[in-house]
Amino acid sequence: YSQRNGSFKKSSSLFMSDTAAIEADDKDPPLFEGPLKGITRDYKMRLPLYKSDITDGLNTQCLAAICFLFFACLSPAIGFGSLFGAVTNGAIGTMEMVSSTAMCGFIYALTSAQPLTIIGSTGPVLAFVATLVQLADKMGLPFLPLYAWTGIWTSAILFLSSITSASNLVKYLTRFTD
Repeated sequence: YSQRNGSFKKSSSLFMSDTAAIEADDKDPPLFEGPLKGITRDYKMRLPLYKSDITDGLNTQCLAAICFLFFACLSPAIGFGSLFGAVTNGAIGTMEMVSSTAMCGFIYALTSAQPLTIIGSTGPVLAFVATLVQLADKMGLPFLPLYAWTGIWTSAILFLSSITSASNLVKYLTRFTD
């Protein structure tokens, strides 16, 4: 579908991913589903496109995009790594940020239905970690175990949300919620 003059017209040159997205929008899934039903549905819709995702990327035109994305992920990891080192008194530094960004990016690209998302740290994450360091200091707790348990609990909540398709609740978010 292409938009011209405010109206949508059917285009004959659709990519397969566009077709899958249009088909996905036709059905309105329930807010919560049985275990793994939403994830299974997403993978079934995406499965026919995995081969073309890889073969389309194996050409020389993609080399510039690959280099750009490499440095787009590496630069913030280095920059935020030095800031994390200062905030955490050396507990998390540049090497940890670069290795964790690489590992998370690799895992995310293999397991997600959208492998082109840039993975890395941001300013709000840095602010959260700085607050967590201060909380650990005030409570007399070691920072790294507290940080690990925070990540484990967050992972558990996100896992439960993903297997029950709780992400379907996003349609009720408004600008006020943001």
